[in-house]
Amino acid sequence: MSKQAYEYTTDDIVEETRDYICESGVTRTLEEGSKFPSCPDTEVVTYWKRSNSHSHASGQEVLESGRYVDEDGDEAFLEAGAIFPNCPKSGVPTTWSHAG
Repeated sequence: MSKQAYEYTTDDIVEETRDYICESGVTRTLEEGSKFPSCPDTEVVTYWKRSNSHSHASGQEVLESGRYVDEDGDEAFLEAGAIFPNCPKSGVPTTWSHAG
């Protein structure tokens, strides 16, 4: 099993409630504080990564430091504990997703 772009493995603790994808391509919403499960298809140990479909709204707290991109392509590095900002160009609320 190659870890590649996968960040988590079965039995790691979920740090943020969101959608995750296992190596088999199965997407599951996992709750903060729970453990990453075995693969839903094969029932064996697997690796998981964040789904790109997850987004954050302006005004929400940043739970994980990293690069984020908003709806119109603006990128920002945001630190955990900060607040997701409004769109840098228009100043209106927007949604942010993990970049890359």
